Amino acid sequence: MTPAENEALKLHETICAAARDYPRSGGSVGQLLQALTDWRSNNSGFEALKRAEPNVQLCFLDHSLDWLTAEAKLNGNLQVCPAVSEAIQLALERVPKPLPAELVCRLVRGYRQAWASLVQLYFPIRPLLSLLTREQVTDELRAELQKLYVLLAPSPSGKIHESTKELRDRVAELMWKEGEGPIEAGRGPWSHIVFNEVAAKDEITRAGWHALLEHCRALEQAAPGAKWRKRARELMVAIGETDVLSTLLRWFRLGPTPGQPPGARPPIEDSAYQKGAVWCLSLTDQREAAIAIGDFGAACLRKVPMLGAVSQKIGFACVQALGTMETREPVAQLTRLRSQVKYSVARRLIEKSLQQTAERSGVSVGELEDISVGHYGLNPEGVAEIVIADSRAVVRLSEDGQVALTWHNSDGKLLKSPPASLRREFAKEVRSVARLKTELEQAYAAQRARLELLFTSPRSMSLAHWREFFIDHPLLGFLGRRVIWVFSDGQESAQSGMWSGTGVKDSSGSAVSLDKTTKVTLWHPAVSGKAAVQQWRQRVFATGIRQPFRQAFREFYEVTDEDQQTRTYSNRFAGILMRQHQLASLCRARGWEYRLMSTDFDGGNVPTRRLPQWNMHVEFYVDLPPDRDHSLRQSGLNEQTGAGINLFVGSDQVRFYRDSKEVAMAEVPVVVYSEIMRDVDLFTSVCAVGEDETWTDQGDRGMGIRGDRLDPKEISAVIALRADMLARVLPRTQIAHRCRVRETFLEVRGQLGTYRIHLGWGETELITDSGIRRLRIPQEILDAVSLNLSDLPLDLDHRTEMILRKAHVLAQDWKIDSPELVRQFAPE
Repeated sequence: MTPAENEALKLHETICAAARDYPRSGGSVGQLLQALTDWRSNNSGFEALKRAEPNVQLCFLDHSLDWLTAEAKLNGNLQVCPAVSEAIQLALERVPKPLPAELVCRLVRGYRQAWASLVQLYFPIRPLLSLLTREQVTDELRAELQKLYVLLAPSPSGKIHESTKELRDRVAELMWKEGEGPIEAGRGPWSHIVFNEVAAKDEITRAGWHALLEHCRALEQAAPGAKWRKRARELMVAIGETDVLSTLLRWFRLGPTPGQPPGARPPIEDSAYQKGAVWCLSLTDQREAAIAIGDFGAACLRKVPMLGAVSQKIGFACVQALGTMETREPVAQLTRLRSQVKYSVARRLIEKSLQQTAERSGVSVGELEDISVGHYGLNPEGVAEIVIADSRAVVRLSEDGQVALTWHNSDGKLLKSPPASLRREFAKEVRSVARLKTELEQAYAAQRARLELLFTSPRSMSLAHWREFFIDHPLLGFLGRRVIWVFSDGQESAQSGMWSGTGVKDSSGSAVSLDKTTKVTLWHPAVSGKAAVQQWRQRVFATGIRQPFRQAFREFYEVTDEDQQTRTYSNRFAGILMRQHQLASLCRARGWEYRLMSTDFDGGNVPTRRLPQWNMHVEFYVDLPPDRDHSLRQSGLNEQTGAGINLFVGSDQVRFYRDSKEVAMAEVPVVVYSEIMRDVDLFTSVCAVGEDETWTDQGDRGMGIRGDRLDPKEISAVIALRADMLARVLPRTQIAHRCRVRETFLEVRGQLGTYRIHLGWGETELITDSGIRRLRIPQEILDAVSLNLSDLPLDLDHRTEMILRKAHVLAQDWKIDSPELVRQFAPE
């Protein structure tokens, strides 16, 4: 620390020491102002800051935001924060001008990063920006100002506080660049581009577009009525429907916030036009229109950290508009959005739109989605070839869902990219090939997710429908031919099988007769005997079939004795401390509803998964540690983000409900229980920090006795699965000779000792002459292990992969150089 920094720190400490006398109230405003003046004049730190050398004042400013952030975290230090804030303003007044650009950039960045905390309230950002001129704004500072401008945006309804608006206008003035056209009042970035393009058209066409855009802006309802639609059609016909379609498609490709930073949201000036334009585009019922609306909806429903969706209103309009279109493509787009969008309200709206479309078509939702899946020009091997002039594009779908695009000349020679002449003369066709690649990737991901959902939303189909869509269909068949199905005759006879070239074969490789089959369903290992499951695993692995998701090697869970004892809840995965933000992200990805919690507000949220086909929902209780032990409140406050959200939560019970009544664990359908516990296992393994020492079995959320989550004498199905997968994978690794799979653990022999890695929870132990010592391998060491599992016909779950990574580290224990891990080897 330099002498100037030392001096600045002493000034800060002096100011903070006197902050306990900072006046917070007075008999009148005049008395309070006088008290503040007296306090400043009696504060030796303030007087010293006034007289300090310029380099000391600069150092004070440089560190001021860090000091203010630290004070704000100390239980909301409402006396020190205003004192520090006044000191920063004093330093801004006294420091030589102009301020160094690097200093201003750091302060603006720090203020933005501390958004939604007390720093936002107390840091004097307005006085800081008032000292700047446009000429002092560097490119780096302009980028920070643009990000700050996004945070100062009005609410989706257009509301903004007057002081926030003044600050936003000042930021806009500073970040304006010479040569950029100013955006007119009443225009946002999107509508600015739109109206500039319209202004260049001839007078009659311009008048038509102005009328249509005004009609779009006038739409106030969530969905337009017949009168609005009729008028929109008339205006589109007057302009020319072909011209309207091509123009709207071009405008929608701009995205909701063109030219803005990734966190920007469309202002009310844009969203008013965009919603109407979405509905106008849906009236065309063209495939390209449905794709454009789907893309625009996905962009609008993308989450912006700390702000929510880019534009929930426009995203919902896209979903509703797709639900009214009559062609097949809108259904495919809704299916894609369902797999991409994480907002629970949006998911329910998508389901509603699909249901309404299915009822209108007279088929089930599942059948409607099957019928609506495009072929994408694929052959049975997942390859599409497009000939353009004397070149040929090859789009190839691989078993892992990746799509490769290659170009070849007339002689079949592989090209690095399409020839320049081709891009120039056939630009539209070349772009369509690139678009096909993107569409195919998105469609594959959406259909894979839809197929996997059949575990918790079971569906049976006729043999003819299954054959047409899940075997012969170019895309769905690419998935369906690699999964296991159950074929039944409607009575008690059922057999499992997988497509094999010309027919269906069972787990032993024998042909399966489908003559009496009346319905086909997706196979799940939880409803088959252990011998049958093992046989299917052997066949899938031996034939090298890479399934689109884990099915044969899928973890499955059965009701335990403890579940039987507790009856209405399960503590199977209770008592684990988890990272809350990571848990929330995983919940959204797996279709659970959950909102972040804080010790001070919005507590008591419960991750919830809805199971409408079973008329059930499931709740996975999580608690903030201070809620279980009030003495931890202070430490809980210290473990928060700047927005006051707790970093950690502890896992607790899993409960099932039907019609608001609890369902006994033994009465939950086998596959539903297994799939829910699989999700909870994923949450508690991926997000785990360690054991939650504050946990006790709360019984009926208040009574009960904790039992062991896993009986160490019992080899559960999950442990057996991990042992099976490791036994298959290890022979293909370089550490196979040092590893041995036991019943419940993996034994690893290093040069420094022998280790055991338990297959249940992944605990690692060092076996020594004096006993057993538990090891904790830092996550960064595990992440650094290089694993190449691409040639394996199976995907490892998170815990199994971590066990394998630990084995690689310990099998080469003489290479360990992490001080944290080396210390654990030292004798106690």
